[in-house]
Amino acid sequence: KSKGNLVDAEKGTCEKALGVLNCLCDSENGVQIAKSNALTLPLVIKKLLRVSELSSSFVVSIVYKICDKAEEGVLIEAIQVGMFQKLLVLLQVGCADSTKEKATELLKLLNGYKSKAECVDSSLDLMHLKKPF
Repeated sequence: KSKGNLVDAEKGTCEKALGVLNCLCDSENGVQIAKSNALTLPLVIKKLLRVSELSSSFVVSIVYKICDKAEEGVLIEAIQVGMFQKLLVLLQVGCADSTKEKATELLKLLNGYKSKAECVDSSLDLMHLKKPF
């Protein structure tokens, strides 16, 4: 039995939800709404390579639309939740040509922010260390 959300959805439900979100992201307003929800990128990226080839193509398309002309913070977040590594795996296992093109463009875009994302990651880890003084 399908649950009513993307997190626990069955394959067909997940594909439909990602398909709808992909269509919504065709408009500037849809992209802004997707960006405004803090869970959009983490949940969508989590589905990459986990559900089906169709859902993976939707994920790449959604993230491509959200990250296109995006501010630095969105790109860094995509890297922090694993998009860069997942795109590399996706290209290794193979996908449709249109997905491959978007994945390659996304990798080029995200690559410019990898060092910044790593800096942010390490600084977040250091915040929880006790200071020796």
